[in-house]
Amino acid sequence: MGEGVGRYRERVKVGALVVVGGVAAGLSLLLVAHQAVPGSAGSLLDSVLPWLAAPILLLVIVAVVTRRVGVIAAALVPVVVWVVLFAPTLTDRAQAGGHDLRVASLNLGKATAGEALPPLLAEHPDVIVLEEITAANRRSVTKTLADAYPHHSETGTVAVFSRFRLSDTEPVDIHIGWTRAIATTIATGAGPVRVVAAHLASARADMTADRDRTVAALAAAAHADPSPRLVLAGDLNTATTDRQFAAFAPLRDSQQQAGSGFGFTWPSALPMLRPDHILARGLTARNSWVLRVPGSDHRAVLADYEADASGTGNA
Repeated sequence: MGEGVGRYRERVKVGALVVVGGVAAGLSLLLVAHQAVPGSAGSLLDSVLPWLAAPILLLVIVAVVTRRVGVIAAALVPVVVWVVLFAPTLTDRAQAGGHDLRVASLNLGKATAGEALPPLLAEHPDVIVLEEITAANRRSVTKTLADAYPHHSETGTVAVFSRFRLSDTEPVDIHIGWTRAIATTIATGAGPVRVVAAHLASARADMTADRDRTVAALAAAAHADPSPRLVLAGDLNTATTDRQFAAFAPLRDSQQQAGSGFGFTWPSALPMLRPDHILARGLTARNSWVLRVPGSDHRAVLADYEADASGTGNA
């Protein structure tokens, strides 16, 4: 009987190693080769990639319960891969010191001006980019911001409010069928900065073609703009880990450059993704953070920038 029990335990040990090892290998493969998954499914996987931490943690717990060294070692493989990929994101990359420009962006959604804007105003941004400006909220938003932001321009459902004078304002065609992007130049104390505000097409689990088209169009417009200093802000409906996000390079994302953590913004109550971004060239992000505002299903994104004398944004 003792020999039979021994064989049974050995089979359990081998079975646990095979199962945990197989799952660990699969999760590790998804982390390192997620871009090999094609189409909308691949884009969805890109977006939720950091959240693979959840099944990885569950796998480690199962492995620990077995109390088998080999099984635990196998479960730790995707842990190491995840840490290599995302540990730098969890560090605080903010830099001390002042700033030349503070930019904020918020998708208002169903929020009213009285709900959403006071917390944003308390942060004293120099420029506010708003998405989902509609007939229902346009007048109240403009009235609320008029004193602190006397310069503003809007097109479609996107608006830019600024403490600084605006010039050379024009709509940007992002191939969405109507106007949902605008470009303008703000006259800051550190020199002119081109600001591009946009709200790209939505991305759904089974369909990202419209979003992908608008990403390509917006990125092309930003790259074609000759301005040495440019800020691109808005609801881009594209996670930082999404393969389409690379189209905006070499513009740098403020959260990646000077934030702390992933900076998720949606849904506001329990953020799991970051579709809202502030990107720039010719400026260096010194700080980047998110702000919860009442009424909106998005959190606001904010960033402090220092103008780079060389115009490259690599300071």
